[in-house]
Amino acid sequence: MISLPRNTITTARLNLQPYQVLYALDFFTLIRKNENRLVEYFPKTLEATQTLNDTKDCIQEKIFDWNKKKSFAFMIFLKEDNSLIGHINIKDIDWKKRSAELSYFIDETHENQGLMSEAIQCLLQLCFKILKLENVTAQIVNDNTTSIKVAQKNGLQYEGAFYHTTQNNNHISRYGISKEVYLG
Repeated sequence: MISLPRNTITTARLNLQPYQVLYALDFFTLIRKNENRLVEYFPKTLEATQTLNDTKDCIQEKIFDWNKKKSFAFMIFLKEDNSLIGHINIKDIDWKKRSAELSYFIDETHENQGLMSEAIQCLLQLCFKILKLENVTAQIVNDNTTSIKVAQKNGLQYEGAFYHTTQNNNHISRYGISKEVYLG
């Protein structure tokens, strides 16, 4: 297992900051603002952030998971005004298989600006060059066409149906990329 320092990662337009309780209200507000969009795609996150205190506990859990090297979750801040606009997580890390899953969302007012692609590219670099992973996947509900396009834009290819959800009976597909393909 490789240790990852809890440092902010800077890209051209973003700061990817490991979760901190200090930003609980900002995260709670972001979730509430995007609640209707996240119901099907992030039900566990919605359930874990029903109140501000729940949100603080959720953040503490993300910090705990980071320290245990189970996942590395980042809050996405826009550099220009330091506003919290999204979330990206390297999760379900299997250190033996050298694989992990990405999950991500962005505030609806910041979609279609290439911001999530910028964050994903940064984390793919981290996954393959720092964490030395061999494969990275993303599980995406089939009707989440925006997320599918972002995954494909960043080189993740369709790998097959994964399972279906109970809500709206939508199927989930897995997209993935290998270290070999990514680093070419």
